[in-house]
Amino acid sequence: MVRNAFSDQMKEIEDMINKMSEMCVKSLKNSITAFITNDIELAKVVRDWDDEIDLMEMEIEEKCISFMARQQPVASDLREIITMIKIISKLEKVGDMASRIAKITINSEQNILRSKNGSILTIMDEILENMLKNSILSFGNRDLELAKKTYLEDSKIDELYKVLCRDMTLKMIENPRIISEATDFLVVGTYLERVGNLCGSIGDRVAFMITGERLKEEEFDKLLNKTTKKLEN
Repeated sequence: MVRNAFSDQMKEIEDMINKMSEMCVKSLKNSITAFITNDIELAKVVRDWDDEIDLMEMEIEEKCISFMARQQPVASDLREIITMIKIISKLEKVGDMASRIAKITINSEQNILRSKNGSILTIMDEILENMLKNSILSFGNRDLELAKKTYLEDSKIDELYKVLCRDMTLKMIENPRIISEATDFLVVGTYLERVGNLCGSIGDRVAFMITGERLKEEEFDKLLNKTTKKLEN
């Protein structure tokens, strides 16, 4: 009976996390749409949503802390609750990134560069939406392989960000008059790159929850071994 009550409360918190992640996905998508189309009103909606996402983080965190105090969970349960707290912290930062993109749209002038070069941002956003959804799904299903996949997909965002930087740099060299507009693109790309890091980090935390081992540590060990072999040769 006690365990059933425990499971019900855990499910309630997980449902709240799912709702928060859905809002982050929508906020991120709308922030990019608003930037590319120069939709000021949509950008203002995204900015306002950031407050709701912040409130959701605080509410879930309070529930997690109260839950730990009342239920005195065992080690494996405690790891799940701590993972929840870590996840909502990263989701809150995703909301922040979307809000910052919206702020750029609100404060900058309309420019032709967005409509002609927005495809790479759209591609980055689509990948990030899937990463965000899969990271939360991996948590809900305790799916290690999906968590690893999400973690590794961050490299796609890194590569696209490099392409964006090269493209905008060339455009600024060719036409110095668009430096301000191109800079907006670079800043938005930087925010999307950070979202990729956050999604990958959620995958890393889920993997730790399941196995007790960090994916980042595995990656570091591989890099260290590779470097050691080079030195030995």
